[in-house]
Amino acid sequence: MIRSLFGRLFWSHLTVIIVSTLILGGSLSYLIRDHAITTKKVDLITKGGSTVALIAPDIADGRVPSSDTIARLNELTTATVWLADQEGNILAGQPPRRWSRDFDEDDAELDAMFEGKVQSWVRTDQRNPERAVVVALPIREAKAPTAMFLFAPIFGINRAAQAVETLLIYALLSGMAASIVLGYFMSRSLTRPIEDISRAAGSFAKGDFASRTTVTGDHEIGRLGEVFNSMADSLARIEQNRRDFLANITHEIRTPIAAIQAMAEALHDGVAGPELQNRYLETIVGQTRHMDKLVQELLDLAQLEAGELKIVKVKFELFEQLSHVCERFSPMLTEKNIRLEVVESKGELLVAADPMRLEQVLNNLVANAVRHSPPDSVISIKADKGTTFATVSVVDHGEGITSEDLPHIWERFYRAEKSRSRIGGGSGIGLAVTRQLVISMGGDIRVESTVGEGATFSFTLPLANS
Repeated sequence: MIRSLFGRLFWSHLTVIIVSTLILGGSLSYLIRDHAITTKKVDLITKGGSTVALIAPDIADGRVPSSDTIARLNELTTATVWLADQEGNILAGQPPRRWSRDFDEDDAELDAMFEGKVQSWVRTDQRNPERAVVVALPIREAKAPTAMFLFAPIFGINRAAQAVETLLIYALLSGMAASIVLGYFMSRSLTRPIEDISRAAGSFAKGDFASRTTVTGDHEIGRLGEVFNSMADSLARIEQNRRDFLANITHEIRTPIAAIQAMAEALHDGVAGPELQNRYLETIVGQTRHMDKLVQELLDLAQLEAGELKIVKVKFELFEQLSHVCERFSPMLTEKNIRLEVVESKGELLVAADPMRLEQVLNNLVANAVRHSPPDSVISIKADKGTTFATVSVVDHGEGITSEDLPHIWERFYRAEKSRSRIGGGSGIGLAVTRQLVISMGGDIRVESTVGEGATFSFTLPLANS
């Protein structure tokens, strides 16, 4: 229990209560005793000074106070009064019992007293546990060094201290009982939410991607719960996208492999005539190219995410690169009767980027635009020069992208088309690769779309220093 967070919070809370109470009790006990002793010293010194003034004339004439005088002085000062010389001889009065054994003072203190300094001590008689205050006042009028001693026990100081200590013991026990109850509920209120988050995390780690914590609120643990739920939502979505992606990839690979296998078997068995043989061979070559492109995209994405793909930036003219892309897509454009136009701005536009990777970006975006554009439509590629960046936009007039799909199209494994037909779309990683390539070249990419009107993909590239 002590090793758990609940146990540590509970016992630390209890320990603070106990230590605080003990320190408070010891401090109060000391202050009570010290206040009583200090008050008694001041009282005896004041009364002693008045007493010395009363007997000083007799002492100056060499007369020693009688027993009756000493008795009246005892009543007046409420203390035991006696006179002694520098050798310790008692001149008048009667000191307490065992005075010579229990009340021997330091020679330096006695010398200072007989030289005219008031001295005071706190002593405890062995037979009486009550503390006593002893005050010694020099009698300067005496012919020989003489001092008056006043001895007064501080009755009740121990009883008062014991009463305080007893009260503190009861307070300590009550505080411990209250701290046990409060500490238990406070510790549980802190650890129960953490246990709930831990439970949800454990279930999530075991594959229950629907596991969420109920701990939310405007406090540290509540915000932790909200962050966990947000992270769980993101991971669950990624996991679902990964499963969809694997299903898509499986279908993408299975379809060409099945076609290649069927055609290869037909060629091997010799059941295909010369015309079919050429058609089968062309289909086989096309399917292998499709699978090669798919594998290459997967390798590029893995290298980009690991930061291992080499980007070689050079300075080149952007419009020349755009013209090469238009030429490359001529066969595909003729098939759908789509026109691809490059809108050029005045003057040359020099950028600092990797030409090969830029070509890959443009190929992905234009191929995506051609795939989603209707026949007899126009695809525009625009390039604008900014202050530090050039902006390239690929605009199509196809079916567009829904608002639900728009935030997720850059995610790996995501496909806006839920069907698995290769006719409807690519493998779902082309745009993820495109985005990573643009970012690796120091730019950014975004998309704007309206359903039924088309989509505009725009990316930036840093301008070359002239």
